[in-house]
Amino acid sequence: MQRTKAKGQKEKISIMIALLAACSFLLYYFHHVLGIGTGFTHFFYIPIILASLWWQRKGLGVALFLALSLLFSHYSFQYSDYFRALMLVIIGFVASEVSERIVKNEESLRENENRMRAILAASPVGVALFISRKLDWANERFYDLVGYEQGSLIGRDSKMFYASDEEYKRVGRELYSSIDRSGMGEVETKWIGQDGKIIDCRLRACPLDPKDPSGGLIVTVADISEAKQLAAQFQQAQKMEAIGILAGGVAHDFNNILTIIIGNAELALMKVGKDDSLRKGIEEIRAAGEGAASLTRQLLAFSRKQIIQPEILDLNEILIGIEKMLGRLIGENVELLMIPGPGLWQVEADPGQMEQVIMNLAANARDAMPKGGKLTIETANVDLDENYFHKHGLQEEEPGSYVMLAVSDTGIGMDKETQSHIFEPFFTTKEAGKGTGLGLSTVYGIVKQNNGFIWVYSEPGQGSTFKVYLPKAKGDAASDKEEQHPVTALGGSETILIVEDDDSLRKLSQRTLQQHGYSVLEAENGEDALRVSEAYVGPIDLLVTDVVMPKMGGKETAERLQALYPYMKVLYMSGYTDNSIMHQGVLAGGLNFLQKPFSPQALLRKVREILDIQ
Repeated sequence: MQRTKAKGQKEKISIMIALLAACSFLLYYFHHVLGIGTGFTHFFYIPIILASLWWQRKGLGVALFLALSLLFSHYSFQYSDYFRALMLVIIGFVASEVSERIVKNEESLRENENRMRAILAASPVGVALFISRKLDWANERFYDLVGYEQGSLIGRDSKMFYASDEEYKRVGRELYSSIDRSGMGEVETKWIGQDGKIIDCRLRACPLDPKDPSGGLIVTVADISEAKQLAAQFQQAQKMEAIGILAGGVAHDFNNILTIIIGNAELALMKVGKDDSLRKGIEEIRAAGEGAASLTRQLLAFSRKQIIQPEILDLNEILIGIEKMLGRLIGENVELLMIPGPGLWQVEADPGQMEQVIMNLAANARDAMPKGGKLTIETANVDLDENYFHKHGLQEEEPGSYVMLAVSDTGIGMDKETQSHIFEPFFTTKEAGKGTGLGLSTVYGIVKQNNGFIWVYSEPGQGSTFKVYLPKAKGDAASDKEEQHPVTALGGSETILIVEDDDSLRKLSQRTLQQHGYSVLEAENGEDALRVSEAYVGPIDLLVTDVVMPKMGGKETAERLQALYPYMKVLYMSGYTDNSIMHQGVLAGGLNFLQKPFSPQALLRKVREILDIQ
């Protein structure tokens, strides 16, 4: 760059010397050869001026300057024509240099201006100049953000963007206060666009003159509406997860208590006659226990701690199977319309849970239509891309093929505030005594546990649509299922080791099995089970163990005992389980499991079923 510039300077000097030599020769020729007087040679300066202009292409301004210099030098100084020509060329050269630098500076300013204009046009945020809080200039993004035509807001007060004078004053107060402290101001607020839409904004401002902030502020305006929505959705997901953990823990402990209540009630019923006055009271105790067990199952479903055994299934077949039940559930004043999607993909899910999802959504739709209406249930195949998940704030889901189950009603609908709480346990819009608040939270938990997600669309007075999306199954439904042989005899003579840290539940299970002929060993944890087995002489046919226990869990206990008793079978039991035998509540293949709370009959049936397997 420097070499090119130096080369250009040398060329200019060479041209100037050549021009000076030409002038000197011509002046000598006119005066001494042709004898022309000096008055005529004044006209000779005109081509010299034109030659200089052509050389530098500087225009009329330099030409006038050279002409005035010529006249001034001719009438004010008595110099020879040779010296005057020399002076003229030098003046022209200097004037050209000055003019060239002025032109270059102007071009540089224009380039910088164009560059800055391009940067501001490409800016993802609005940029504006406010003087006394009135708009003086703004880029295109600013006008796009507020929804006005380019240039239409010049001179308007920024108060027009605020919903109240109080907010307008607060923003100004905080911005100028921050500028006074650190030279830069930042504040979050809400603006109102031309169409009335509320825009969450983050304003950053710096003064044109740091010494005088009132002289004008350069303000950037960023639309953070989507970011705030995603943050709110993330916070909601965290809250749901925390509630789920709490619900799962409560349900786990409560299931042990319910197993004892239901089990002892059933054992008591075996000892009293049908006409006994105590029987009705005992049956009420059992019914209350079973009702409580139903609530804990819903809590476990929400917390995704319920034990499920998924299989490949067709949602259309599930709908056909429960259509009559749905009709009885919603009543005669609600019209039921089912639209099964053609060629529906299969999903991998627990069929009982899928029935529960449909029934709960249908019951919720019925309650939203107290005067009757129309309930539509449809299925379809859908392919979802990343834009869909980003739009709905679903970051953990994967794009791909899904089966959609949509349940729509023509009921009262919901506002945004209600929608933000509908999947929370015990949240209900029904009056006291008419709802547990667990219906939709159960749906939410079941869908998440089956690797799907749920979304709701609703407006007050416009009804609601719940859309459940389940991933397309990778495999095919089994063509033949294992034949189930009914268990008729519940008793036996085998030896069973029960490992359970809850004393009452362990005693109940022991008494139940002993009453039906089994030899029963008991232990309160895994370490105790190892001591009991070492002291016992003889085979142990079945280990019945809780999964989650202090000191040693059920899985480790089973593995260590099976090393001593290779033919021993294992039955796991729990209210919910950890990941030792399951992944997110899905039972590992080949394992026997009994869900708490269970009745004595369920325990006997499961024990006999396992012992009879060859």
